[in-house]
Amino acid sequence: MNINRLITVSILAIVSFVLFIYPAPKGIFYDILGVIVFVLIIAILFQFSTSEPDSTELEENENHEESTSVNRNLIIHEDLQDQYEQLLNIVFNMISAINENYKAAFYMFDGTGQNLNIQFSRSEIFKNTLKINNNILQTILNQNEAVLLQQSDVREDWNELFVEKTWRGSECVFGSRVLYKNSPVGCLIIQTDHFSNIHERDRVMLTSLGHFVSMGMVKLDNIEKLSLDNYFHYQIANLLNSLDIQSEVRGLYEKVRDLCRTFFSYDKLTIAELQNDGENFKVVMEDGFKGDVDQEKSYSITGNIFGKIFRTKNIIESTNLIEDFNEKGRFEDGDLENFEFKSMLSVPVLINKSVKYSITLEKQQSQVFSISDKTLLELLALTFGSIISWQQQYWSMRDNAMHDGLTSLLNHKAFLDRFGEEISRANRYNHNIVFAILDLDKFKRINDTYGHLYGDYVIREVARIIKENVRNIDVVGRYGGEEYSILMINTTVEKIIAVAQRIIEMIAVFPFNFDNIDVRMTISCGLAEYPNDGMNMSEIGRASCRERV
Repeated sequence: MNINRLITVSILAIVSFVLFIYPAPKGIFYDILGVIVFVLIIAILFQFSTSEPDSTELEENENHEESTSVNRNLIIHEDLQDQYEQLLNIVFNMISAINENYKAAFYMFDGTGQNLNIQFSRSEIFKNTLKINNNILQTILNQNEAVLLQQSDVREDWNELFVEKTWRGSECVFGSRVLYKNSPVGCLIIQTDHFSNIHERDRVMLTSLGHFVSMGMVKLDNIEKLSLDNYFHYQIANLLNSLDIQSEVRGLYEKVRDLCRTFFSYDKLTIAELQNDGENFKVVMEDGFKGDVDQEKSYSITGNIFGKIFRTKNIIESTNLIEDFNEKGRFEDGDLENFEFKSMLSVPVLINKSVKYSITLEKQQSQVFSISDKTLLELLALTFGSIISWQQQYWSMRDNAMHDGLTSLLNHKAFLDRFGEEISRANRYNHNIVFAILDLDKFKRINDTYGHLYGDYVIREVARIIKENVRNIDVVGRYGGEEYSILMINTTVEKIIAVAQRIIEMIAVFPFNFDNIDVRMTISCGLAEYPNDGMNMSEIGRASCRERV
């Protein structure tokens, strides 16, 4: 209520009290004044009932409306901001690995659902806010797969996405939507200056990146839910604080073990993993009682209690394993007699709707695990599975981004990154590196005469021959179209010449045959040695062109 109106009503109330109640004076003047005051009170009350709310009321309503609209969208809490930024950094590093010429931005819906606001970008060509009614955005948000569009086909809508500049028409845009709870909440947008920069597999990779971000959003939401209740949930939510998505899975096992030690009472903790054959599992982490299981051994999922969770996907609860189960052993027949465990609580860890792990608590006495134990272990399994699936998808995409799609060798960028790493390592340990560059002779005639399918066949076979004739510690890459590169670790040119000559000779005599067409190929090789021929990649590359085998 407005403060001025409150004062006015208060004064009129006092006057009314004096006129009508105390001391209740008599006379025509007081009668007329009383009528006037009564009419004024009625008028003011009517005004209060029909007037606009004051600024305080408006502010309260606005805050309520804003809270309501924001709650309809994914909220990244401050305590999860580091994980959110890590997710986006990983995605943009992947995009750069796919193609260093790609310019990318990630957008998410604002509270109104009518605009997309930029969240992250490493380029200034993208506008900060995009209208949802843009046809390009609508196409991206309504497709499961990544969308590819050329500027010349969508000129009007194109200009709504990017800052004003001159476009040639050959530019392209990739888009992949990001889902949260099966609904679009944003999208990745990638721009490149010419369609010739785009490889066939890039659309698949970008689709995977969109799914990767979607999975990350779900993971953040799961972690957020776990952080709302108590200290245990808070510890689970901070599981990622000490884990890098690029770290090995062993570190995650150890974190789960440490949490279980803190919050559960047990005689034995077991984390088991289903093997790729789907028929066997292995114990990847155990804590407490030892000697009842061999971590190097695979156990069948049939005929034992531990395998039951992989078969049924159900939680196992028991205070008497012998009476509750038909199986004769925990891992294999007879081990229940040798190792007397009575109580078990085992929960499945789902990855892509399949049980890939189990987390099991056991006691040697017949004791009931509490409802709280069950709830907390399920929450831990949920988080564990979410992180594992996130890591697996990251490593899969990273592997695809680093390797050439045709030969499976390291691509040009990944090879150069590895080159720099090996130079740094050579400096630390004071050893030499040999760089070899190999180039197929007159390869253009193969494509021109027999077609690109035959050319691809030759490229693959040569890559195989090179890979089979170097050591496991050596690094092989596809340097260009028909060029290959090798880093030979901790050796010299003198020792490597025989290897290079063997590769050259094997390619020269290899009977290339594809589609009943026989050809012969030769290859040239240049060698250079670090640090004798140069102190950096550029100098060594130039030296390799001078020293031919």
